[in-house]
Amino acid sequence: MPPNTKPIPKSVLIFGAAAHIGRPLAEFLQREAPSIKLRLATSSPAKVSTLQAAFPSAEVVEANFSDEPSLLRATAGMEGVFIITPGGTDEGAAATNIISALKAHNSAIHILKLVGLQPEANPRRIPESLRNSLSLPVQHALAKRMFDESGLPVTYLNIGATFMDNFFWMKRGLKEERKLIWPERLIPWIDPRDIAEVAGTLLLSPNQRHIGQFHTVNNGHDLMRFQDVAELMTEVWGEKIAYDSSKEAFFEEYGPHMGEKVKYLYEFFRYEEQNEVVWAPNKFVEITLGRKPKTVREWLEEHKEALLN
Repeated sequence: MPPNTKPIPKSVLIFGAAAHIGRPLAEFLQREAPSIKLRLATSSPAKVSTLQAAFPSAEVVEANFSDEPSLLRATAGMEGVFIITPGGTDEGAAATNIISALKAHNSAIHILKLVGLQPEANPRRIPESLRNSLSLPVQHALAKRMFDESGLPVTYLNIGATFMDNFFWMKRGLKEERKLIWPERLIPWIDPRDIAEVAGTLLLSPNQRHIGQFHTVNNGHDLMRFQDVAELMTEVWGEKIAYDSSKEAFFEEYGPHMGEKVKYLYEFFRYEEQNEVVWAPNKFVEITLGRKPKTVREWLEEHKEALLN
């Protein structure tokens, strides 16, 4: 092969295939490269039949990062692999199991690992309240170290942004009170569907130089506080959207559903707020896709009815 090229995978395994990044990734690959064999993995038995109905030509498997035999079955013979773990995952155990499975088969030529890290963050800046938890700054840094040491052909997609569809978590306040209830911080933004397209584009790329890279992704346009978002909602939707960033409102709104996790999430947001100067919009997604990524304004226009009614 010519220098700096890699084979394009003939088969791709997608973890989290029923979720907001994995599913659009499966749709992208099915559309853009229908000859690729797709194996779609979900940890939920209830979602297997739904996935199979949506992707009748794909193989659908149940796999769990805590169950190494299921990972061995899922990874068998796969050349491309997309790895995303649920929030709150013990990455020490999960990474150990998936790395072991991938090495056992030795068939992967390109692995994409999704992480969410502040680039080059000093772990000493992580507050004590998060250090012994399953929080992103701790767990995803651990996963990256383990994959780095594995020698596997990994590209990291680092989500240097908040997901636009997180607004659905905030729907009750928006719908019933016309109020955005969420802690304040400055953060870039990204539509998960654009992340999926980036992942698919990299898997289909013959450029070997992506292997080993750490690509931080955001939409390159929006660096906004939630107060700014509430004002944008007011403008786009034509209705006044109030904003409440208080700790009391956050705990009252989300505590009943999240239980003890709400405390860790609030501490994580405070950690992000204290380190928000690390974030800057970049053009990686635009360059990779050859188009402008979706903006927060466009996303809000698209989902007005779903959030307000």
